[in-house]
Amino acid sequence: MFSHKQLIRLSGKKLILPFYHIVSNNNPTHIANLYPHKSISSFRKDLDYLLKHFEPISLKELIEIKKNNLPLQKNCFHLTFDDGLSEFYHIVAPILVEKKIPATVFLNSNFIDNKALFFRYKASILADELTADNVLDFSYHQENELDELAKIFDIRWEDYLTAHQPYLTSVQIQELINQGFTFGAHSKNHPLYSELTLEEQLEQTLSSIELITSQFKLDYNVFSFPFTDDKVKKSFFDAIANKIDLTFGSAGLKEDSVKTNLQRIPMETKFDAEVHIKIQYVAYLIKRVIGKWIIKRK
Repeated sequence: MFSHKQLIRLSGKKLILPFYHIVSNNNPTHIANLYPHKSISSFRKDLDYLLKHFEPISLKELIEIKKNNLPLQKNCFHLTFDDGLSEFYHIVAPILVEKKIPATVFLNSNFIDNKALFFRYKASILADELTADNVLDFSYHQENELDELAKIFDIRWEDYLTAHQPYLTSVQIQELINQGFTFGAHSKNHPLYSELTLEEQLEQTLSSIELITSQFKLDYNVFSFPFTDDKVKKSFFDAIANKIDLTFGSAGLKEDSVKTNLQRIPMETKFDAEVHIKIQYVAYLIKRVIGKWIIKRK
């Protein structure tokens, strides 16, 4: 019913921030029981649609726009990827280079070089091995129980990491930086922030940023929340205000009372980019009417 031009004009939202985790024609065991993902052909179609209606901008352009409150002269997007998965190096980056699209990858500092495994990935592997979906309900604070189950059934996380190499290595990250891609932090080991104390939130955030920026000599500091930034309080953002350029949530097309916390659009749905992004715009317009278009931090 609506064209993109109409939706952008009605909403005033010229900038969108689509994000993904993985693009692959395979279904890795560590992800298979958690969430759907785009195939290579579907991802290419998404990109073609984005390029038709928006212009890609770099992370540094985005930081400049937001830090200085600059008006947008064009409809634009910045692409991001969470969790620092190796498919970005092998599959995604070559496509983005071909299409001249910049992107930012958010890394969990504990997982770089396949040193450790995200607790939800452990649950997915166990669910597959044991044919038991109830392990998918285990929380961040129950990771030790997942590890005990793995020992009982002789599943070694080190063997899985060695065999499958799910995460980017330091060498791959440096090569991607040399190609023009940008990187940020995604916490140390991917907890749900609403389950942490303020002190734990700050430790997860600042430690991961410090490691990544120092190791790869980055002159910018960006962070995306693992899972969601829901229920993260204003006190957290006040504490990091002078230490981080931008932070990123995942609430879709929405405003945030913290101006440097930007909400992104999750793209791993059953819809293609055209339908999904139009749904996001229509939802945003409805939220404007009912006063729910902005996340208010207390």
